[in-house]
Amino acid sequence: MNEPLNVLMVEDSEIDAMLVIRELRRGGFEPISQRVETVEDLHTALNSRTWDVIISDYRLPGFNAPMALEIAKQSQKDIPFILVSGTIGEVSAVEMMKAGAHDYVMKDNLSRLPVAVRRELRDAQVRAERQQAQNLLQTLASNIPGIIYSFVHHFDGSIVFEYISFGCLDLLELTPDQILSDASVCFAQIHIDDRAGCYMAAKRSAQTLKPFFYEWRLVTPSGKLKWVQASARSECRENGDIVWHGVLLDVSDRKQAQELIIHNALHDPLTDLPNRTLLVERLELSINRAKRIETYRYAVLFLDLDRFKVINDSLGHLAGDQLLKSIAQKLKTHLREIDLVARIGGDEFVILLEGISGMEKAIQITERILKDFQTPLILNDSEVVISTSIGIVLGTKNYSCASDLLRDADIAMYRAKAQDRSSYKIFDIEMHTQAVNRLTLETDIRKALEREEFVIYYQPIVDILGDGGSSPHVSRELQLQAVRLIGFEALVRWQHPTRGFILPEEFVPVAEETGLIVQIDRWMFYKACQQLANWKTKFASHFPLKMSINLSAQDIRQANLIDGIDQALAQTGLEGDSIALEITESMLIENISQTIDLLTQLKDRKIQISIDDFGSGYSSLNYLHRLPADNLKIDRSFVSQMQEGNRNYQVVSTIIALSNQLGLAVIAEGIETPQQLQWLQELGCEFGQGYVFSKPLRDETAEVLIASQTTYLSSGEYGNRYAN
Repeated sequence: MNEPLNVLMVEDSEIDAMLVIRELRRGGFEPISQRVETVEDLHTALNSRTWDVIISDYRLPGFNAPMALEIAKQSQKDIPFILVSGTIGEVSAVEMMKAGAHDYVMKDNLSRLPVAVRRELRDAQVRAERQQAQNLLQTLASNIPGIIYSFVHHFDGSIVFEYISFGCLDLLELTPDQILSDASVCFAQIHIDDRAGCYMAAKRSAQTLKPFFYEWRLVTPSGKLKWVQASARSECRENGDIVWHGVLLDVSDRKQAQELIIHNALHDPLTDLPNRTLLVERLELSINRAKRIETYRYAVLFLDLDRFKVINDSLGHLAGDQLLKSIAQKLKTHLREIDLVARIGGDEFVILLEGISGMEKAIQITERILKDFQTPLILNDSEVVISTSIGIVLGTKNYSCASDLLRDADIAMYRAKAQDRSSYKIFDIEMHTQAVNRLTLETDIRKALEREEFVIYYQPIVDILGDGGSSPHVSRELQLQAVRLIGFEALVRWQHPTRGFILPEEFVPVAEETGLIVQIDRWMFYKACQQLANWKTKFASHFPLKMSINLSAQDIRQANLIDGIDQALAQTGLEGDSIALEITESMLIENISQTIDLLTQLKDRKIQISIDDFGSGYSSLNYLHRLPADNLKIDRSFVSQMQEGNRNYQVVSTIIALSNQLGLAVIAEGIETPQQLQWLQELGCEFGQGYVFSKPLRDETAEVLIASQTTYLSSGEYGNRYAN
């Protein structure tokens, strides 16, 4: 279903306006538009309704885009303003951007317009959320009897307040500007007898990152002596700065402040539901009660919202917060006064049902909740239906601690989510056994790293367009033979001491979740480079051969990734042009600016970049021309299901054509049949890998392949024969 979009168009050409509307529909929007041509019409339209975006031509008879932009700015409405013109020069475009325009698109490149609109809508939403948050903070600060502040002790020893509320006028008799410009004026007010203790408490908080809590006397500029109490949460930033976010209260309001602090310590600030701390206290009471009273029964329901991230990404975090508050109210309607519902983080809720008759009652309440969730909620004037997955644990006297209850309910919830959304599962011991097995696998991975149980297999990558291989007049047998070895892709395998050979599909997801993939990949990179260096020395006449090595999302986030690569290349004596790094498409757009910077550093080292699994996940076409990449790897899912003329065939053809336009090489993965190879050759795909040539090979088998001096492979028999 297309996304509704209210478009105000400043355009004198009805045909051009229709072209814009058509392109927006192609881009996934359902535009509701109004076209204006004069100043008067623009003023009227701006006041007539709410607009999502203004799209303006540069020149109109008696009117132009700079005038329209100024009118839009004077309206005090934050509406994205996008210039669409066929005549504007670069100088005029830059001037428009400086004046406040958000983007510009040439009329001969309207395909970029939906992407630009979607980006500017997202940026406008972020600006609105920030303004709303700032307004909320100021409102909250004005109602607290004291000061809200953010204080930073920089790594170099300097100090500064990043934020301080207007409560400082009453409490410290100083303006926010005075404090923000010179933080020392606050510390000068600390009573001389209390300074040492205050500084020591702050030092302990900075060293341990535990909350800062202290009371002291201060003397205001007018000479008043006051007792104040500070409570702050400390954290250490990546650059070493220590920051405290907290409140400073006049102790005359001690009782009120203590009640507020206690409430905040035990309740979620967004939904005002009990938090994990209060939940655990109540669970422990129920556990103890079940041990004392034979007939006492209770149950724990663990709820996780399905597809909550979609709401946040599509409607914004403020809408997501409103949804969480609505869910909290909805859940409370199903409970008695003795029951409890808590929010323990993100989109997770836990319900404690006290004094129930048995599992039947817990199921009855669960089914009632699931049915209620089918009723749509209104968010941003839109109906939203969100489901939930629920795990149920019946409390018994066998439980001794709250964490075990939450663990088992969480396990059951994830089982429900994996099997069927909007459902529930009752915990049983088999679920716990499977969770333990997963934990065991994680432990075994750590041991495998220590014991060097991982091994590398090498799958040949071949040039499939050699010596006329792309010609339709060449026989299929000749096409299959006319391929040349150009390198290998390094693939990790695990030789477990008791379970035998374990494929990546089983252990890599666990390694990625736990971060152990970083250690595996670093080992992989060094070993693969070392192997290539050995082959380069032993078979100098067969080179250059290139080693293709995969990077994970965890690797990309490592600050020392480049240093590690430099060190491995230096230790093995390889140059960067011997290596190609494979990065999956979805990883590229996670942080596009950071990714481009990283890839640029790799390119400076002559390392090739391959975009892996292209077309299988997120669409990065908008960024592809900006990425310093060398190769696109067509995902095996397209190659394996190719039929001449079908959708997958067309996708492969489009990717190859796109790559040619961008000057990128194409590597097809998972080629398993001569027919697939022939189609790829006819489409102009340059390189390939798959079982039709060879299975992944151990190092010694790959070495035999190189040493054979066989320039051509044949139908997989060569590689498969040596792989056995």
